[in-house]
Amino acid sequence: MTRKDKLLLLAIVAVLALVAAHAFLSVDVVKHGKKVISRVELKNLDPANNGINIEVVQPWFNPYKELSFNVGEPDERDFDRFDVTRCLLQCAQQLQERDFSRMYLCNKGDRLYYINAEDFKRLGEQYKNGETLNTLALYVKLPQVTYTLNDSLAFPPHEGLMGHVSDAQDWNTMMSNLLRGS
Repeated sequence: MTRKDKLLLLAIVAVLALVAAHAFLSVDVVKHGKKVISRVELKNLDPANNGINIEVVQPWFNPYKELSFNVGEPDERDFDRFDVTRCLLQCAQQLQERDFSRMYLCNKGDRLYYINAEDFKRLGEQYKNGETLNTLALYVKLPQVTYTLNDSLAFPPHEGLMGHVSDAQDWNTMMSNLLRGS
């Protein structure tokens, strides 16, 4: 093997190692990253969040500026879809000034959906300012800005009076998936 072949082989091994490291750090975001909002910080936002196993995590290697909202197993107390949604909106409010592109919605580290940063920040602003008649209106608005991992809308748009009922059903499905990880 010539010196040139050895250098080429070394370069190939180095590139493969970098690709493997990137895949490990970006795919396994929730398990290997920096906590942006920890469980303690979530509790400090609202005492009702005490004992809820939810964290916002940023991967160590993060070229796409993605964050993950991870719903974990209940360990200190059970929590429901209303708790998860309240925590999500409180995190949206807290992260308005942060530079990121997407917020992945995860269950036990598995990505299920994502919300674009602009939509996520807008929900946080509306939650902060109380722009809707009640917080429940924001709850059912969540599915309208949620995407699947293949970049399509997670739930079809609905119109009219029955559309509000369908939006509520979509929210219920979305939150059930986040709690169960189906």
